[in-house]
Amino acid sequence: MAQEHTTELRDLVAVDLFYMRLLEKYMGGPVPVPAEISAAPTASGSNLAGAIDVLRRYLLLLDMAISAPMVRDALKESTEHSTAVSLFRYYLFKQNHSESDRDKTDFISTYLLKHPAPGCGRPAPQPAGHSNEAYSYMFSQKEAQEFQAEIERMLGVSTPELPPEHQQLLREFQYLHQEADEFRHFDQLMDSGILQRVRELKAQFGCSFYNPRVLAPCAVYNVFFGKRFDDLFREAAAQIKAFAAKVQQEGGSIMSRVDGDVTVKHLQDVEEESQILKQEYGHAKEHFHKVSKFKKAVDSRRSGRPSAAVAPVAPAAAAAAKGVASPGVQSLAESTRVAPAINASEENKIRGMVESIRNFVHAADPAAASVVPMRNKTMALTPGELEAFKADYSSEKSFRADFANMLTYLVAIHTRMQHEMEDYKSKRGSAYLWKPHADALAYLMTAADRSLKEAEQVCVVAGQRGLGEKAKALHVTMEKVRAQISAVAQTLQT
Repeated sequence: MAQEHTTELRDLVAVDLFYMRLLEKYMGGPVPVPAEISAAPTASGSNLAGAIDVLRRYLLLLDMAISAPMVRDALKESTEHSTAVSLFRYYLFKQNHSESDRDKTDFISTYLLKHPAPGCGRPAPQPAGHSNEAYSYMFSQKEAQEFQAEIERMLGVSTPELPPEHQQLLREFQYLHQEADEFRHFDQLMDSGILQRVRELKAQFGCSFYNPRVLAPCAVYNVFFGKRFDDLFREAAAQIKAFAAKVQQEGGSIMSRVDGDVTVKHLQDVEEESQILKQEYGHAKEHFHKVSKFKKAVDSRRSGRPSAAVAPVAPAAAAAAKGVASPGVQSLAESTRVAPAINASEENKIRGMVESIRNFVHAADPAAASVVPMRNKTMALTPGELEAFKADYSSEKSFRADFANMLTYLVAIHTRMQHEMEDYKSKRGSAYLWKPHADALAYLMTAADRSLKEAEQVCVVAGQRGLGEKAKALHVTMEKVRAQISAVAQTLQT
């Protein structure tokens, strides 16, 4: 017990010193400190408990003066790893948490993920961003598991189980990762509302947010999204400035309008991206929205089209609906400079969907395993599909392994088409947001058509082996996929 008190006192003293440095920086001078607080660090023996109680109450007072952005900005400066760990333990072990505490804990856990403990052997994360590399959600899960183990060592306590509803909430990060990876423009990211949606998701965890099972994937997502945000912002700022410089080099007026009320001078006056990214988010938020607006103006001027467009995919969609791998479908998926990444990314997402459904089926109550929760609804698995997801033939080269793989792949691609179609419907009136989803749907229809042809061959083999029930189960799933292709085609045509 004495050792626990000593550790807690050390943590509280470290938090107090961190807070004091922050307040002195903002106040421009020393902060008056009560005598009993000054004496607390040297307390020992029977005085330990009293010193801890005094420091706890004093830090609750300072908590009201220290905002979450202040903590985040302070962590950008040189911070000892031991201080960050003390802050982390302080917030996690608090009895009552505020919304500000959640944000502070989120910032600190992200900092600890990016700055591993000396000698722990875990490398700092290297987010891939979107440099033509296929994003792997499975890799992020592995990274989260490693960081969770590190958090558990920091806390020295066992991790409690999450309530079932919060286990399901964690699955949302898979979709957020995928959505963030699809952004191609900074204004697209800002228009998506993803920042607010992530905040709302974290708030839904309530007290479970402080569970290492939640903190670890949140931190992994923060690092990944932060890199994506910074890269797209820098790219947008550079394009804005380059456009303004080009207009002036060609003799254009600095006051000429680019689009709407945006002038060349507005573009020229955009601050250096490095300076904006260093600012506290509350102050930088206005700059982010300005850059988003200016980027739209530049793109509109370059393309000579209005700010919204309709996806021209009807011919390809119609062909896919008939079960034909149309050249139109292929060209839509591959006509842009990012097409190879889209295809590789889609295959990763399909495989990730298979694993996600399989993990749920294995973890769920057997009586409820056939009803899989999805983003906005549930999905019912047929008995044949459920058995395929339950099976573990990963090390086999056999017909039953091929059959299970085919069935689970078809279910996953059917689900992916549903998700992309929902996203496309909600975003087709925007300038950019519809395009990644239209591209993804075009590829998914082509992949689905190819898979249906392969599934037909599997059905033939099943019939030859006298496995009529398996062939029937596969045909049921194939019909669902065909119906989904038709629905996608109809959506894209309208």
